[in-house]
Amino acid sequence: MTFIDITGSDPSPGLIAGYSILSAVSLVCTAWAIYLGRSRLHYHSSFSVRILFPVALALLTLENIALAISGLVYEKLETDGEDNNYDSYLFMKAIFVLQPFEVPLLLVVVFELTYLVHKSRSVNFCGMDFDEGRRLHNTAAISCMMRNSIRSLATVLLIVGLIVNLDVIQDDSTIDALVGRAGWHSFFTMEANVKAKMHLLLSLLPVAVLVLVSFYLSIMLWR
Repeated sequence: MTFIDITGSDPSPGLIAGYSILSAVSLVCTAWAIYLGRSRLHYHSSFSVRILFPVALALLTLENIALAISGLVYEKLETDGEDNNYDSYLFMKAIFVLQPFEVPLLLVVVFELTYLVHKSRSVNFCGMDFDEGRRLHNTAAISCMMRNSIRSLATVLLIVGLIVNLDVIQDDSTIDALVGRAGWHSFFTMEANVKAKMHLLLSLLPVAVLVLVSFYLSIMLWR
């Protein structure tokens, strides 16, 4: 998430328009996910798909809305002189707390969807054997291990996201101001102390893990 701080530049009209479009798309996807979870019988037994997926999309919607109205927040902070922070805005504070939940939820949902597809097609998946849409008993231990491993990884990523957004790692360097804005190029090219670069690394890690896991699961689905 792009941290909102008036020490940076105001968002351009293009960015505001883009985030507004993303807000609308995310809202439509949230409603569509809720509809599919309620109307498709094969999703009723999956808590992750029926509940967690719409929740993750709703959080994305709120984040995009926060970014779309960030220009108004800039103007308000500059007018009121809030010392370059947003502490007086409950909505923004809530977004900063809720945003770290997005990646863990999406990680669990992507894994569960891949699991359901392989189960319904009776195709082996990560050491788990299926027959006629049911998991064989001899792979119950592997299934438990895989699911708990994904959930444990999601929990770790949630903790990492909260550490970054709540500024548990404090540092006075300029790299802290880039957390949420900078990418891997800045991480490898900028000169900073270890503690500062660790803060930036932690901000990039959750999304990187989600991309890698999703890429692997996508290959398995494609195969």
